[in-house]
Amino acid sequence: MAGIWQHFQPPLYWQQFEELCTGLLAEVYDVPNAQQVGRPGQAQDGVDVFGQSSRYGRIGIQCKRLADLDEYGHPYPGGPITRTLLRDEAKKALKFKSDLKLWILATTARRDTKVQAWVEQLNDEWRSAGRQRIAIIWTWDECISHLNSYPDLQRKYYRDVIQVRTPKDLDEIILRTIAMAFERPAFEVPLHCETPKAFFQALADTQKALRTGELVDRESRHVIRKAIGGYRELDDAHAREGLGKVNETLKSLRSQLEQGVESGAIREVGTCLDIQDQALLRFLEELRQRSVDELNEVLRTTSIPTI
Repeated sequence: MAGIWQHFQPPLYWQQFEELCTGLLAEVYDVPNAQQVGRPGQAQDGVDVFGQSSRYGRIGIQCKRLADLDEYGHPYPGGPITRTLLRDEAKKALKFKSDLKLWILATTARRDTKVQAWVEQLNDEWRSAGRQRIAIIWTWDECISHLNSYPDLQRKYYRDVIQVRTPKDLDEIILRTIAMAFERPAFEVPLHCETPKAFFQALADTQKALRTGELVDRESRHVIRKAIGGYRELDDAHAREGLGKVNETLKSLRSQLEQGVESGAIREVGTCLDIQDQALLRFLEELRQRSVDELNEVLRTTSIPTI
């Protein structure tokens, strides 16, 4: 009886994709010395990952994480591979070690018969020129196939994904991601210690984590954690309702801040918020604390540590 395969999303960053390709080369072609070539910024001659197989000889991989985004800002499996890109990268790889036997273009793009035909044409040209080298392409479909064939790779690179066995497991990943979004100065230090820009950004980031499960770093703006959906995807109805209240509270807090800035009741003095109206300040503090309390109530009922 055939097994059911797990689907995997492409890594968010090209560095992660190179690391994954290193692991794939080691397992798929039994290359114990698989390693990345050089460091970012160094000329690599069309090869990002390299190693030697006792069966196939020297193997080089060029990694291309082609990341288009959909309307929600989520990555598609990959952008298109063009004939020009393929041939340009293959030409660069000819400068790599002359005895390279297998050159692989690994990409997050989906499998495409057109691209496969280009690869075969390239191989015909290399054979005609007397080159003892073969080109193949690993699309994201091939990467998924290899991941499903090697459980150790799944555990190493997709630990959180393969741990999702039940709706409760998925709920825990979403809830822990949302909890992390609240662990930032905007919810810890006194309001007057934040600038309007920084505080608004923190609120926007937290609301995004609630709605989409995607958490970005405050400074770099890189995605540092991504759950499989936001609070609306929770299986636990009580937790879903509770986080809906948190979202509404954050919306009220943001609205009050925007109105205060627009009316002049909240000003930016140096690097701090200046709120002269003490009643407004207390109300804002209450809203902020309420959002934390509402979150903690949900976390307690799901046995996840509070913030």
